[in-house]
This record gives sequence, structure tokens and C-alpha cells, in this order.
Amino acid sequence: MKRQARKEEKAYARRLKESGLSFPVFCKLHAVTSLSHQGAIAQSREGDELQIVHTPMDDFPNRISVYSISLNRTLGFLEDSLSEKLVALFGHGFCRDGEIEKITGGPPHPYFGCNLRILDTKEFLNEYEDFSHLYE
Repeated sequence: MKRQARKEEKAYARRLKESGLSFPVFCKLHAVTSLSHQGAIAQSREGDELQIVHTPMDDFPNRISVYSISLNRTLGFLEDSLSEKLVALFGHGFCRDGEIEKITGGPPHPYFGCNLRILDTKEFLNEYEDFSHLYE
């Protein structure tokens, strides 16, 4: 068991080095102009906890959605090249933690924006163990 864990750690370290990423990753939220995303960002605050989740679609196999835990809503998506690196690093269907670094824009600007901090952890939802109600 320990041998397998060490092997996985080495493989992850290699993929991390190849990706050129270092954590936390700071980035901007994309695809924020829809009314739904604008409403969610307007209700968000700096420091809000996020889930960064690989949500592939036919035309966007590396799409990564950014979900607000407190609002239970999608805020937007990550940029394509960063998404490719994260999928290569963590694998298909991954979920990691993130936080809102800064809310940008808003009046007098036409749209709100959002700067993110992506973490190399998956602990924010640990207190929530049973999601079976979502599938009933």
C-alpha cells in the first residue's frame, strides 16, 4: 500500500512539474456575462469557498466549472489553456477547492468579474458526506 502511494506521489510530482503550475493558482473567471453568472457573482464575497470541477461537454472536453459552495450556483468557467493543464494534472472528473480572491467590475462597469485562487486540496466539502438527496 505504501509503495503504491509513493508511486502515485511521484507520478503527481512529475505531472505537476510538466504542467508548469504552482499552487495556489491565481486566475480570472471566464464566461461571466450571462445573467445567471452575473447574479451569482454579485452575491459573492471575497474569500467565498469554491469547487473547481471538471465538467466536460462534447465540444469542450476540458471544460472546468467554478461553483460557489455557499450559493450552490455556477459562477463561470476557467480559461481553456489552464483547464487543459488542470485536467492533465488531476485527471478527468476531478474536483478541487478554490476561493474568490477579488470581485472586480460592477457599476459603473457593465459586468462583474472575479479573480480566483485555485488550491491543491479537496477539503471544503469534507463536512458534507451524504449527497444522496441530490439523486432522488
